[in-house]
Amino acid sequence: MAKSQASKRDEQRHLTRRALMKWTIAAGAALGVSRTKIFDIIEGSADKELAYAAAGNATTRSVHIVAGNGGLSWFTLFWPHNDIAAGAAAGNDLAWHKPGQQTLVAGTNNPLTIGPDTPWANLPAARQVTTFTCGGNETHTRQPKTVTSLNGSNIFSVASALQASSPSVIPIVTIGDVDIGTAPGGSRPANVGSGDGIVGLFNSAASRMGGLLADSGDARIYKSQYDAFTQLNRAADRSTTKIAYTTASGAAKFLGTNLSAQLMITPDDLTRYGIDGSTRGNVSDIGRALIVAVKAFRMGLTNAVVLPAMDDDPHGAFDQGDVMTVPASMKKVFDGFMNDLQNTTDQATNISLADDTVITVCGDTPKNCTAKTGWQDGTPGNTNEVFVYGAGHLKTGRWGAIDRTGAVTGYGNDGKAATYNGTTTAKIATASIAYAIAKRDERAISLFANGTTISGIFGNPKDS
Repeated sequence: MAKSQASKRDEQRHLTRRALMKWTIAAGAALGVSRTKIFDIIEGSADKELAYAAAGNATTRSVHIVAGNGGLSWFTLFWPHNDIAAGAAAGNDLAWHKPGQQTLVAGTNNPLTIGPDTPWANLPAARQVTTFTCGGNETHTRQPKTVTSLNGSNIFSVASALQASSPSVIPIVTIGDVDIGTAPGGSRPANVGSGDGIVGLFNSAASRMGGLLADSGDARIYKSQYDAFTQLNRAADRSTTKIAYTTASGAAKFLGTNLSAQLMITPDDLTRYGIDGSTRGNVSDIGRALIVAVKAFRMGLTNAVVLPAMDDDPHGAFDQGDVMTVPASMKKVFDGFMNDLQNTTDQATNISLADDTVITVCGDTPKNCTAKTGWQDGTPGNTNEVFVYGAGHLKTGRWGAIDRTGAVTGYGNDGKAATYNGTTTAKIATASIAYAIAKRDERAISLFANGTTISGIFGNPKDS
């Protein structure tokens, strides 16, 4: 049916307002104008409704944890398969370290088992994790593919493409050798060697002690002089040079600003995350990265952080008793992270980061949950796992199941139980992650989801 003239006008008005909003935010970010000031300008030059719309991020931020070389198996001790935990309580040799201490979370959409070492256990049912049995076993790699691919695009790169509408200094940061692949519209990552390395990304040499712009007054004068120069130089109006001048103007302000002090990890941070001299190095590394991520998110410096985790192939975790200490240490780190997210607000939107951050955990293999002795790499049905904190955008609980006999149950595009298919389930899992990051905007993810419907099946419907 043809659209009415009124409908066309409304649609055009919506597109025009959206274009103006995106252009103003992007231009302000390039010029180094704070987001709060940008919204004040929009309100003064347009209207309060547009300013209010601009102030809210169209997408969430995201943290992606890639637990390679068997490291994903530690996370199955946070959120075990329901029947595996129940079966371990009956005395079976199953990979659950707290037999008889497991509980089912009340109120989740699908059943979800947690235990004494599970982080975020006190969150409301609607904020519990969503777990997907999906993809394929990829034992002994740091860069899993089956659980990160969404119709040929890498989900981490998809995240950066979706988040492009929320300007930041560095769109996506990667740590170590994690691979974010590519996606249409995806950003190139800035790579650092550790969580502490993120601090260095925002450490301007010019503004450090002894630098040419170490004095804040000198830094402001430098920026003012550069702005005056661009105003006098009419070449800045040419389309061929305007972008370069705009980018350079933003860089001129950033050059005199040292943000590293605001990102630095403090002793109080480590205490909140339970990190001390007894903490394993690989657990401490995760915590340090998450501490800096929260601080960078608060200031709008980046939209996504992708980090490696554990990387320790713990075959002897049950035999040597490590399951009694390592998960508890990890719980402290992840509880500290969630506590920081809950108690930190975005400087521009004043929204809690816990409401505006999606967290994913994937890896190469969750190991064999049906036998704890030797904790072998092979998995029933060649399955893999993905865990997602969807910030309220996804239906919570477990999709797919492995029972104590090793029988695997999958699920289809309709959300109903089905014969396990690694490709189908992985597509659903990654599309669900994209859906959560896009804040339930099915149209925004359509380029990547390619017909996979999330709303109302795996994700909560968008508010009308």
